[in-house]
Amino acid sequence: MKGITLVGGASTVRSTPEPVPTFEDFYASHRTHAVRWAVALVGDRAIAEELAQEALVSVANRFHTLDSPVAYLRRCVVNRCASWHRSDARERRRIRLATAGDATTYEPETREMLDALDVLPYKQRVAVTLRYWSDWSDDQIAEALDCAPATVRVLLHRGLATLKLEILR
Repeated sequence: MKGITLVGGASTVRSTPEPVPTFEDFYASHRTHAVRWAVALVGDRAIAEELAQEALVSVANRFHTLDSPVAYLRRCVVNRCASWHRSDARERRRIRLATAGDATTYEPETREMLDALDVLPYKQRVAVTLRYWSDWSDDQIAEALDCAPATVRVLLHRGLATLKLEILR
């Protein structure tokens, strides 16, 4: 801003400094826009708010060195949303591969058996499952458990006895 001051009959032009914008002002005026952009890009408000906040933190770290903080904010939001989409796609792919072939729902009898198997110690559960659901031989189960075939027969005997008690309860 310029002001005119008269000094000893002569006029001089005095310049007052422009206020330096603060990041707090920038944040207050652009946060809503950043969230709106992120919502449009990811489709989820909660995720968008996180991504917008991360972008604003990036702007804050460089605020006084940026020629155009708004353009930098837009770029940060777009980059973070793109990164989130890549990460989300990888996660969905991992879940899909991990659950491929898994039943999404179980019959009540199957659910009852799975619940009963949960009470067995791990090695008994493995022996019973591999024998009666996967038709493995004693030798195959023994190799998988790194034990003797006689031990597999003991595990099966004890596991079946426990299952009988559990199911009849």
